[in-house]
Amino acid sequence: MAGLRSSHQAWDGLATFSTPAIDPARIRGQSMGPPQAASRALQTHPTATGRAVFRHIPITSLSGDELLALSQKHKLSLSREDMLAVQKIFQEEKREPTDVELEVIAQTWSEHCKHRIFGARIEHSVNGKAEVIDSLYKTYVKAVTARIMAKKPGFVLSAFTDNAGFVKLDEKLAVCLKVETHNHPSAIEPYAGANTGLGGVIRDILGAGKGAKPIASLDVFCFGPPDTKQEDIKAKDVIHPLGVMRGVVRGVRDYGNRMGIPTVAGAIQFDDTYIYNPLVFCGTMGVIPIGDIDKEVKPGHLLIAAGGRTGRDGLKGATFSSVSLTTASHEEDQTAVQIGNPIEEKKAADFILAARAQGLIQFVTDCGAGGFSSAAGEMLSEVGGEVWLDHAPLKEPGLESWQVFISESQERMVIAIEEKDLEAMQKLAAVYETELCVLAKADGTGILKVKHHGEMVCELDCRKLHEAPRRHMKGEWTESTDETAGFTFEEGWEDLLRGLLADFTIVSREPIIREYDHEVQGNTLLKPLAGAQGDAPQDGSVIRVDGSQQCVALGLALLPEWGKNDPFAMGRACVDECVRQLVAMGANPERIAILDNFCLGNPDDHRELGALVETCKGMAQTAETYGTPFVSGKDSFYNYFKTDEGPVSIPCTLLVSGFGVVEDAKHIVGASVRRTGSKLCLVGDTTPGLRGAVLVKGMQSQAGQPANFDEAKALENYRAYYTLVEKGVVLSAHDISEGGLGVALAEMGFSGKAGLSVDLAKLPTKGACETAELLFGETPGRIVLEVAPENAHLAEALGFPVIGETTADGKLNITKGGEPLINASIAELKPIWKEGLVNYY
Repeated sequence: MAGLRSSHQAWDGLATFSTPAIDPARIRGQSMGPPQAASRALQTHPTATGRAVFRHIPITSLSGDELLALSQKHKLSLSREDMLAVQKIFQEEKREPTDVELEVIAQTWSEHCKHRIFGARIEHSVNGKAEVIDSLYKTYVKAVTARIMAKKPGFVLSAFTDNAGFVKLDEKLAVCLKVETHNHPSAIEPYAGANTGLGGVIRDILGAGKGAKPIASLDVFCFGPPDTKQEDIKAKDVIHPLGVMRGVVRGVRDYGNRMGIPTVAGAIQFDDTYIYNPLVFCGTMGVIPIGDIDKEVKPGHLLIAAGGRTGRDGLKGATFSSVSLTTASHEEDQTAVQIGNPIEEKKAADFILAARAQGLIQFVTDCGAGGFSSAAGEMLSEVGGEVWLDHAPLKEPGLESWQVFISESQERMVIAIEEKDLEAMQKLAAVYETELCVLAKADGTGILKVKHHGEMVCELDCRKLHEAPRRHMKGEWTESTDETAGFTFEEGWEDLLRGLLADFTIVSREPIIREYDHEVQGNTLLKPLAGAQGDAPQDGSVIRVDGSQQCVALGLALLPEWGKNDPFAMGRACVDECVRQLVAMGANPERIAILDNFCLGNPDDHRELGALVETCKGMAQTAETYGTPFVSGKDSFYNYFKTDEGPVSIPCTLLVSGFGVVEDAKHIVGASVRRTGSKLCLVGDTTPGLRGAVLVKGMQSQAGQPANFDEAKALENYRAYYTLVEKGVVLSAHDISEGGLGVALAEMGFSGKAGLSVDLAKLPTKGACETAELLFGETPGRIVLEVAPENAHLAEALGFPVIGETTADGKLNITKGGEPLINASIAELKPIWKEGLVNYY
């Protein structure tokens, strides 16, 4: 393009620099270093003032292998096919790209930003039967949501078009939820990685609509077991799970607490495969006036950047997160990790909310993966415009052009405004003490033009920039045919219960929960811990929304053990558990929306990709039956580590998080029993099957089939249960999940208010169930509820039989048709559960 000047030309009397012409031998690594190394060499020149620093990279005459070598050397994370497509762009333009342009394309096309695997054409086989999936996203997420939205007009106000999806709360307000992962950064720098993971998703909410107010956060972690022996870690430079756990928790704690946003929900899973690739999910919920949801960038709008300064931290974060980790990652990829400053983000947040209230914002988004390149690139993707990098305030002098444009330095937002409103924005920025600069202007050309000190360092057609080549992939899955569990339990039932309560999957997360302020803002109505001592587990949390009579419940489900051998069942069970928790807490089952967040190991492995496909199928089936639309989601791939003994992949991991409308604060239901003399009723049937259950963890391949359930019947039950909630007759309710009924009853009793006595012979079942399945099986669709004796008939009339009662003896007493199984003091069981993490955190 004529506007792109040679980097050997002068500007203001200062020469800019580029790499000299390079031959294929140098590309293969004999002398050409990555951009970071090259930038250090260039900094010996006086680059701090008044000059762009960039280079042209000859690629138009390279072979496919040479292009791939170039991608690997520069950590572009682009495949051979991708690089050939990049080459074609510049061959058509009869010029060589700048390093800025290559970096922009790399981050825009990265898996982290473009989600190309979810958009891929996948040739898939199940038990040898072939099928083709034309985009997992379009087939199992977007299409499902579209059909649900058609049946529920007016509930989902926005989905898949913004930083987060909105659902209607009342006539004036809408609520949204976004969950992101920050896995790779947290693996090499646990505190900083998790710190900026939460900071980034808070900015997602600030960038949703014209600026939503963050009102609550959640966090979900997957770690290696805290008792892992150092000698069992099969790679050098891997942080021990205890170091990862402590750093991650404190990173999230410090960001959320300092910003004054309550962290109210979460989960932790432990598994050996997460030793090398911990997973860190952070989520934030926001609220916005309905009239401020729609936004648009038009020609003539100014794009201003507000918040933190730009530095060398977070370089290549998007492309770094799109490849596997190795033993070299901890040293080589430090610059990919951002440095957080929650106080700076708090100032930027207040500034944005004030500007939105004054009607000054036309469009806003956060500077996340890809930095200005992603934020300005997406905002100008339809209209085009000119970006001025030299306007951006820097943390230090001497940054090269590509570094300024793609740095993922934190606490930065990009806002489109009318030019006439610039002065008003500057005045507001002064009030809130946040730095502001004019970064760009939309011009209607459809071309992304980036200048640095007057030099054109990037000039790309927006259509070509945002049209990454489509991937073609293969997946396969073979279902297990093992129908029988074949287990005999040598221990007694009470000993098994004690063992489950001590299992890392189930033990209390109180030491970690106490790190977070879950009551700041004063709107947390149902807290993560409750009961007489304030330490009994709840199914989620309920948040009051200022300015509305309605509340919002937050819940989530994560069942990676299910996915190891039956990902289809895991997809179904995760959606059900999330919805079930929300319903149990008092949410209207007709007003629930969910998010899907996937993490996978190596998607190029056919079996691992096959597990992902099957998980999507199960998830979509249950979501559509329940009428719960997906309004947002995210995926993270290449969560595998190349150890000296070979790669270690995480299991296919699905986090389903959700939020539901609680129409009256009187409908809120906690999970802790309230009084003695109540009746205990059961929602849902118990079915045979132990696969996925914590009881048989480590023996899943011999565990038979997972417990099945009927989604249509479960939804009918949830609707019926909600009628009891509306009548105010449900005293407490707890979903039955990890550990089955035995653990659920113990957890209800940890409130300290009453004992519980239950007869397993009274459980409604579908199929012949063994005692282990009745007591510790994890059949989805089940809730234990507490009602007053005079209201028990209302529950029974809906098909929820009485299975026991609360007692004054302080014991958990479980029998089966008169046969005693468990008779334990709850006061003795509770410390086993309560102190499980105390020695590790």
